[in-house]
Amino acid sequence: IPTPGVYAVREAKDPKGLEKVLDALMDREPNPQHVAVEAIKRGSRELLDHLIAKKVVDVNERFVNSEGQETTLAREALGAGKYDIVEYLIENGAAVEGLANESALSTGILGGCFQGRRAVLHMGRVIKAGASVNAPMGTLSPLAAAVLAVHEGANPKDIKGIIDSLVQQGANIGSRDEQGNPALHLALVNANSRKIAKVLIKAGANTEQLDSHGRTPLHVAAAVGDGAQFKVISKASPEKCFSSHSYTGDTPLHEALASRAVTEKSFLKMLKEIKCQVSPECFL
Repeated sequence: IPTPGVYAVREAKDPKGLEKVLDALMDREPNPQHVAVEAIKRGSRELLDHLIAKKVVDVNERFVNSEGQETTLAREALGAGKYDIVEYLIENGAAVEGLANESALSTGILGGCFQGRRAVLHMGRVIKAGASVNAPMGTLSPLAAAVLAVHEGANPKDIKGIIDSLVQQGANIGSRDEQGNPALHLALVNANSRKIAKVLIKAGANTEQLDSHGRTPLHVAAAVGDGAQFKVISKASPEKCFSSHSYTGDTPLHEALASRAVTEKSFLKMLKEIKCQVSPECFL
């Protein structure tokens, strides 16, 4: 159940005229920071500015949001896709990083904060403010977040620009998600993001890198029955990739044979693509 302050911001037709109402309610708000978060979600820079000026919340204050997560105003704005508010907070001294378990860029990319023609420019502004292009091991990296954003419907053209910019600024091309899946493997899993796999390979992604299950990108391409990507990766991979075994003992061709996504026709096409590289080891 929302508190009166949160409800007022959430339901107002125009939050700009709420300053006096909120001033009267703040003394009774158990978590006044949540009102500021609601102002961010509504995209009301003016109301957020008022709450900060009234010292309801500080631009760098850490607090627990309504979902029980430790957060900051910058993190909430990035996650809500409100770049104009992110920019405002940066101008007022907000730190964009600071939460140990979450990358600011990953949050912004998945939140839709960097979109359209200015996607790379806006991301660059956040990087200049201190956001890292990499993330600690065990957390979602910006590159992996970019791939997942395509899974969720982000424009692949925007994401290509974001990936190119991240790599140019030192992002680890082999970086992973929280479960240890590299960006290239993630790109191959979903049909929406398979074009992004080409972008990653062109940028230098390792076609022999293993995921948390010991699978190479070729294992993944074979399992999803993507003949086009299988062809691209097979050309980029040395011969040992075809006989490499995952932690469960499967080669890429085992993955293809066991997958419901792979038809007899597509499997034969894969064999045709690699006929000069197939050996008995591929099936052992």
